[in-house]
Amino acid sequence: MTNIFKKLAAALAVTTLLAGAAHAQTANTLDQIIKRGKLIVGISLSTPPYGMTDASMQPVGFDVAIAKLLARDLGVELQIVDQVSQARIPNLTTGKVDIIVSSFGITAERAKAVAYSNSIYVDEQMVLGPASNELKDLKALVGKKVGVTRSTTNDTVITAKALDGTNIMRFEDDAATNQALFSGQVDAIVSGVAAANAINKQTDKFERKFAVRQSPMGIGLRHGDYDLQQWLNTEVMLLWNSGEIQAAQKEWLGIVNEELPRF
Repeated sequence: MTNIFKKLAAALAVTTLLAGAAHAQTANTLDQIIKRGKLIVGISLSTPPYGMTDASMQPVGFDVAIAKLLARDLGVELQIVDQVSQARIPNLTTGKVDIIVSSFGITAERAKAVAYSNSIYVDEQMVLGPASNELKDLKALVGKKVGVTRSTTNDTVITAKALDGTNIMRFEDDAATNQALFSGQVDAIVSGVAAANAINKQTDKFERKFAVRQSPMGIGLRHGDYDLQQWLNTEVMLLWNSGEIQAAQKEWLGIVNEELPRF
């Protein structure tokens, strides 16, 4: 009987050690960031006005502004990893970046692979096309070429809602998607409000046609990073209460949300 109890105790000890090791591997990113003295953030710098480079080739945009605030309040340096949309989740899950701040729409499908902070902005997916073309609804897109950036929420929503006969064309980044619209390669694109505003600043040849869906955006992090998730949610609340998120929205997106959804 004694041997049985010894074996049970040993098995329990091993289980406890394994559970502790697993927790240490997944829940210490916040500590690692602070000890490292650097926050590594994945941002697409080809997605204006969320991420881009200025005349001095320095990263700017809404996502960059948010990342700078996070690094400031963590008391660490900021390192930005430029990435295309489809690389966001792989870069996060493989540990190349600590978090994603990259016009990252919150969806149930993505939440299977990554965790989210509370929302930092609520965007709206809309169809943008030539001012001379009348595109009132999804039916009007049948037989048309519609451009989207691959693996974005713009891609996801139009793929799910488009009617048969709509030709969806996917591009690797927003710059390529916008260029396809400018050159006439596509008849319309699906874009966020802020991105549409950025296009309208360049030319008056295109206009918003109709909204497809609203899309809250959050900060992406790895499953199991509970301490980091709690810190991010606390930080987002404090930045909202201080007005700093609203200021960044106004400066870079030209739109200030009245409120943000929370989990």
